[in-house]
Amino acid sequence: MAHAISVLGTASDVGKSLVTAGLCRLLVDEGLNVAPYKAQNMANQAGVTPDGLEMPRAQLLQAAACRKEPHVDMGPLLLKPLSHTGAQVVVLGKALGVQEAKDYFQASNPYRQVALDALHRLAAGHEVIVMEGAGSPVEVNLMARDFVNLVPARELNAAIVLVADIDRGGVFAQVIGTLDLLPPEDRARVLGIVVNRFRGDAALFEDGIQILEARTGLPVLALVPYVEHGLDEEDRPFRIPVDQRAPAGKLEVGAVLYPRVSNTEDLAPLLAEPDLHITWVTDPNLVRDMDLIVLPGSKATVGDLVQLTATGMAEALREAAGRGAWLLGLCGGYQMLGQELQDEGGSEGGPRTFPGLGLLPLRTQFEAQKITRQAQAISCWPEAGHGLAGYEIHHGRTETWSLGGEALADGGAEVGWRSGRAAGAYLHGLLACNPWRSAFLNQVRQDRGFPRQPVQVADPLELRIQRWAEHLKRNLRPGAWEKLRGAARGADPLSMG
Repeated sequence: MAHAISVLGTASDVGKSLVTAGLCRLLVDEGLNVAPYKAQNMANQAGVTPDGLEMPRAQLLQAAACRKEPHVDMGPLLLKPLSHTGAQVVVLGKALGVQEAKDYFQASNPYRQVALDALHRLAAGHEVIVMEGAGSPVEVNLMARDFVNLVPARELNAAIVLVADIDRGGVFAQVIGTLDLLPPEDRARVLGIVVNRFRGDAALFEDGIQILEARTGLPVLALVPYVEHGLDEEDRPFRIPVDQRAPAGKLEVGAVLYPRVSNTEDLAPLLAEPDLHITWVTDPNLVRDMDLIVLPGSKATVGDLVQLTATGMAEALREAAGRGAWLLGLCGGYQMLGQELQDEGGSEGGPRTFPGLGLLPLRTQFEAQKITRQAQAISCWPEAGHGLAGYEIHHGRTETWSLGGEALADGGAEVGWRSGRAAGAYLHGLLACNPWRSAFLNQVRQDRGFPRQPVQVADPLELRIQRWAEHLKRNLRPGAWEKLRGAARGADPLSMG
């Protein structure tokens, strides 16, 4: 049976996913056979395994950190919110339908055993499991039916690392309150504390570290400075500014931020372009002046399009197109660019029929069966012959009544389409192809009066993971790595305080 480290947090979005990924990479670099695990993930950031199964993006990232092919046992349960009370339930990579929270979160939840079985399969084949919790492990009203935090840690007698986010404030209350509410048997296995997202002079928090250690009796394992790591985070869209104007001389690029935006890692390659400024946009007045507008994926395409219409963003997008802006839609964003969306099964969180933005001659029909697959394609626009690779994950099937607008070879509107200054595709990873991205952006630049640029090479995921892991290790405090490595090699956490 594998040894284990459990990365728990004082709240949601404190950085558990990336601390887990960093520890995975550091332990793999020690020569250990490591796998990540999270029993249940609630997020709209998902991807596809090589065998065509759906999996949380956080665990896909962690699998890459372990230098392993992803497997659904690493993230066996995925809840993809469609509304405030309902979510699509994905079990071992397959979508099983939409369920209301009151029906799902029962003490007798049958998926608890599914998650534990996946954990034991992983433990049987690996030396170390680095598991991630969800939210806070001490929501006392939920603890009886929570099988994501303490239950997996108990199963493998895991050493616990507690992560807190100092950037949001209240770090002392976060840490001390969480530890005080932990059951004694779990509190005894806490190895130490990671204070994440620190900004400023670390020397000025040395007294804070002393206070935390004195009040808790535990070491602060790391004070991790905030860094622009360029990696997906489970609980938030890709980290770029929101509603920020571009400085003079920059190509102004906006990514539309809707409530259930998904797969935002698609935007990461744009950061490699030195003449480009990218921001999330929620303000219709700002979007009207953009040079390029990207519509990313959405877990609830129709529902998000309804919201864009209600806020005036849909009309602002049409107005921007009329002023000469380029629009690129990816997956759900591609569907939004069409004329009509039909969702008789109610899978997309909105009306059964709703008009699209009307910028591409497309009609999308949503079906119960979800398409999840690794995908490859050859471009036929804006330049022919570029090899593209990524994945598809969508319910809709798209058709056109037009001719001559294929963006990708051998697939028509089912894979991608373009018309005038609007284009889109189902392929996640489209912008990661450096030559394709360069050809597309140079067409935008030329049209908007900017000089052409040479092909820029975006930082590959492997480099971003390694850079983050090294950042984490550099900021471990004396003795911390020895504790973490000891836990991974089987030292009893009760003897390592």
